[in-house]
Amino acid sequence: MKESHEIPLYFYVNGNDFIFGNAARDRFNRHDPNAYGNYFEIIKDPGKHFSIYGNKKPIKQLFYYGIEQYLSYFLNTVLYKVDSIESYRQHFPLRFLFDTDIDDHEKSLIELLFQDAGYFNLDRVLFNKQLFEVLIQKAVLPKNKAVLLLSGIDDVLYLKLYKHVNAEAVGFFKLAGQGADPRVRILADMIVEYIMVQNSYLAIDRDAEIAFLLPFCVGLLENTNQIIMGDVELSDGNSFWFKVNERNLNDRLQYYSNDGMIYTVIDDLLKSGGLLVDDVVILLGTEEISTSYFLNKLQKRYHHVKEVNAMDIKDAMKSVFSAIAASDYRIQPKVLSTASAASIKPIQVPTLPARKGPPALPPKKEGNAPSVTLKIPSLPEVKIVNKVNPVKLPPLPPRRDS
Repeated sequence: MKESHEIPLYFYVNGNDFIFGNAARDRFNRHDPNAYGNYFEIIKDPGKHFSIYGNKKPIKQLFYYGIEQYLSYFLNTVLYKVDSIESYRQHFPLRFLFDTDIDDHEKSLIELLFQDAGYFNLDRVLFNKQLFEVLIQKAVLPKNKAVLLLSGIDDVLYLKLYKHVNAEAVGFFKLAGQGADPRVRILADMIVEYIMVQNSYLAIDRDAEIAFLLPFCVGLLENTNQIIMGDVELSDGNSFWFKVNERNLNDRLQYYSNDGMIYTVIDDLLKSGGLLVDDVVILLGTEEISTSYFLNKLQKRYHHVKEVNAMDIKDAMKSVFSAIAASDYRIQPKVLSTASAASIKPIQVPTLPARKGPPALPPKKEGNAPSVTLKIPSLPEVKIVNKVNPVKLPPLPPRRDS
């Protein structure tokens, strides 16, 4: 993908024009009536529709059209196929990697959306399982211990407990307002506060902008000075200058009252799983919480705390794609038991008549700039995340949409 492996779930539909991603987000932030955001919220209304090619479509199909636009572009521009996407749907190996903040019913909705459109070679990627295997190979994670994976997304802290690396999660909890190092959150709040005071005419969603600035503030705190200042880009793409006094930041930290809540939640999860502190490795899985402050805080109370770094994520994604390739890009059956596992072969995707789904998007006319520009990534990764303001990550070194 161009610039980033993550594409925000924003859509713009006007007549026959369909835009998916950053350009649609810009229009949504400018309150364009033809732009849509908050996808997993608006699909809860069954009466909500959008119109394309003169036809009304259920609002949930926005995501389908967005993904199929990328698949059509890939087939025509990268693989140089002249056929339409319809002729490839039933065999196309479509794999979904859902992030921690996507609920089970939302996962099922997405999968059914594509199955109904004729995608039969479809499955989920169990990313955490691949990540644990990579960390075991690197001797970061011992095989004989339970794992508590912590992830920070949009300032919500998600905790998932696994009794061992090959088990399903046995405990789950999410803690709003705790999805980042408290210094990071406080700094983001102070930056937004400064911008609002200096630019009183702006209509800013304070909570949304704070969540958007968390990754940016992680970098600022790696090398702090007495005065923290510079230019920052908000979620609408506009940049503003800011200045924060480090002493004021530390003063606010002293009055932060929820800093010990994480201990209570972790202790309760371990107790519910019948686990002792020494039996569990705590993994810090995202950059918002992978800070020296948060690491030191947890290490004061828990014996085994590890960080997941960018290279670990990259290697886990390589493992994901290797596993997909090893299956010959076919759906793998679920293993029912150890005894029967050896006799199970990959499922052959049958040749079935394609179901009638939404029409493919028409090609852009010559002279019009395409709304979506792609490059062939050395390791393509598509991660579905339910983020109001997704994090912009720099591309990984040569070789995650994701």
